[in-house]
Amino acid sequence: MDIQVILNQLAVLLILVALGYAAHKIKALPPETGKALTRLVLYITLPCTILGPVIGGDLQITGGETATFMLISLSVYLMFSIVAILTSRALGGGKEKQGLIGASIILGNVAFMGFPLAQAIFGEGATFYVTLFNIPFWIAAFTIGTAMISGKGGKFNPKSLLSPPLIAAILVIPLAIAGFRAPGIIISAVRLTGGVTTPASMLIVGITLAHVPIRDVFAEWRLYPMAFVKLIVVPLITWLVLMQFVTNELMLGVAVVLSAMPTAAVVAMIAIEHKKNERIASIGIFLTTLLSAVTIPLIVYFLLV
Repeated sequence: MDIQVILNQLAVLLILVALGYAAHKIKALPPETGKALTRLVLYITLPCTILGPVIGGDLQITGGETATFMLISLSVYLMFSIVAILTSRALGGGKEKQGLIGASIILGNVAFMGFPLAQAIFGEGATFYVTLFNIPFWIAAFTIGTAMISGKGGKFNPKSLLSPPLIAAILVIPLAIAGFRAPGIIISAVRLTGGVTTPASMLIVGITLAHVPIRDVFAEWRLYPMAFVKLIVVPLITWLVLMQFVTNELMLGVAVVLSAMPTAAVVAMIAIEHKKNERIASIGIFLTTLLSAVTIPLIVYFLLV
């Protein structure tokens, strides 16, 4: 694993983030662009990114490998939850802030940043594992994440799980195990569409960050220890635990890198929906995304190279 290649790929992604940030600041992109791009990615391009390598017959995945990584993913999210609860309680600040901090630790940007980063570091073979990792992410987002942010433990709506990325993620499991291959023209169309995910996702991150006033980043001191836990402690714990049991280097690498992702934008979306403090959520996303430009290469270099 060449660390210079990883740094170069990360730099490319950060340039795309900066383009989105700058374009929104100079009003080259109207305010509604972020929402439109998000829908484009969630409903069209991300499902194609997930399905592309599988329907192209590029992946030879056994049922045992699928079950193993699903077990790894579920175990990792259990660890995330334990660390999030302990950290949020230790930092205090009231129930609302604790819920937002806890959700910010659990819910990493494993979709918008996870796919392009994992592909850049490990190659296209990592896509299937990132897909599997996204299944518990979406479940966690609309169960424990929503419960922590809203402050309510009940009223889970199963329809909230019917997101196109989750449906695609579940669909690829039998397709990959069966070795399904689609007609060439379908493969080309799906791959071409899926190729939009990386640039569009990075532009979305940049547009999201542009909504956060820089001065507000320094106002919430609890977000700094949260960012340290999210970007350093969580991937370190993930690595320490999984290296005892996981012998497959690709599985271990993908799990560790995805555990090092910054806070996902869905935290702010849930906060807005439940009329909670979306300002804190947005600052947390901004801060962790900014710091991840340094922490992700460090995690890869010291733990995986």
